[in-house]
Amino acid sequence: MKFPSKKDRWLAALLWGIVLLGVFIPMIMGNFISALLVLPLILLLLWFWFGTDYCIIDHKLKIRYGPIRQTIDINKINTIFTARKNPLAVAPALSLDRIVLDCGKFDVTTISPLNKQQFLQVLIEINPNIKMEKGLKS
Repeated sequence: MKFPSKKDRWLAALLWGIVLLGVFIPMIMGNFISALLVLPLILLLLWFWFGTDYCIIDHKLKIRYGPIRQTIDINKINTIFTARKNPLAVAPALSLDRIVLDCGKFDVTTISPLNKQQFLQVLIEINPNIKMEKGLKS
């Protein structure tokens, strides 16, 4: 089952602003070489935007964040809670409405599924031992 990432409007405005300005300003100024040089960065940003999702296959959560891939064994998830600290921290999420998957002392991942309740329900069906913060339970 595939879950797209929730996407904040402010992040959309920032990303698309960078993409459009990064291409059109050099082209308007007649500097096509600069436009070509910035193109790989723009393509990378678009890859993150269109290529971020969370897929549950069997007992694995496969996280896709642009070129970055991560797999989590759902049976190893101990707790799930709402992300509160450092909302601008790098995470495979396109929204500040994030949840944290705690799989052990040094294994923590922050994500932002669009349909959070359905996503959590599927995780609990696979691993009923996951502890969740009260605000996340429906």
